Amino acid sequence: MKAALIGAGQIARQHLACLNTLPGVELAAICDLSPATAEAAAERYGIPAWFTDHRAMLDKVRPDVVHVTTPPTSHFRLAMDSLDAGAHVIVEKPATSTFEELEMLTERATATGRHIVEDYNYLFNHAPQEILRHIESGAFGAVTHVEVLICLDILGPGGFADPNSPHPALDLAGGAIADFLPHLASLAHVFVGPHRTARTAWSKRKPSPLPFDEFRCVVDAERGTAVLGFSSSAQPDAFWLRVYGERMQATANLFETRLTFDGPRNVPKPLRPFFSGLDEGRDIRRAALATLLRKFKGPGAYEGLWEFLARTYRALADGAVLPITSSDVLAVNRMVEALKPAEQRP
Repeated sequence: MKAALIGAGQIARQHLACLNTLPGVELAAICDLSPATAEAAAERYGIPAWFTDHRAMLDKVRPDVVHVTTPPTSHFRLAMDSLDAGAHVIVEKPATSTFEELEMLTERATATGRHIVEDYNYLFNHAPQEILRHIESGAFGAVTHVEVLICLDILGPGGFADPNSPHPALDLAGGAIADFLPHLASLAHVFVGPHRTARTAWSKRKPSPLPFDEFRCVVDAERGTAVLGFSSSAQPDAFWLRVYGERMQATANLFETRLTFDGPRNVPKPLRPFFSGLDEGRDIRRAALATLLRKFKGPGAYEGLWEFLARTYRALADGAVLPITSSDVLAVNRMVEALKPAEQRP
């Protein structure tokens, strides 16, 4: 299967490194508006052809799959051209600037017999996958509620608020935080299903070029409820996922490898917190060591992206159901639309 990539920025490096490890995948071409960037990436990852014009690349290489890893506002045009060239499209989040653009892409994908897939990489981290396995086994019980909170210093050095280097995400409704809404929505969707209603609170606590730096939301969904949030002030940086079931609870930090479960125990009820605490302490110590080690080998913090790409390419090769379907992408983005600031919705 022949793969090509448009946009040789930071996240593209993870896509390229992963593609070079996948059996049956030929990394055929890369495109970037900067000739130096495109050529350097081609040399680093052993890519035989590089381009500065994506249409020329599509016409000459005829890839089976195109990865779109450019700033969000350019995704629609690049993805549409790739679909028209007969390629499946894997696009970084947010897939498009508007829901209407996404609907147009999914309609074109259906018409051409291709797939359009948005990258929800955190779904494929070890912790969410392990929680899902517990749910599928019946041990967890039905999920009743999920909480997802990202704490990230986007106002600090190297963040989104540098006035001398405006970040592309600032053009999105909701500003920099909108860049993270697909992560929040995709996790809520996988555990409690499509949303029915959402009540949001957007605020700005510190002076900066960002329109907002705090976000909270309560979601009523088909199978339960969710509380979603983003804080640029709460520290240290963390990505907390808490899932509550009828028989068990799970807590994970997706920026690390930390995952703990708390459920029924064959001990007297007054002793359950004691044994739960012992197990939790053991799991946290193991996770701290694993987090340190993964910084020096493999995909590191991008484990979910690598797993997502591996599963997607296997499904494409086998003609099987993709790990993220177009129905999933539409449902997640309907939730994203409901999360946006009310005054910036269509």
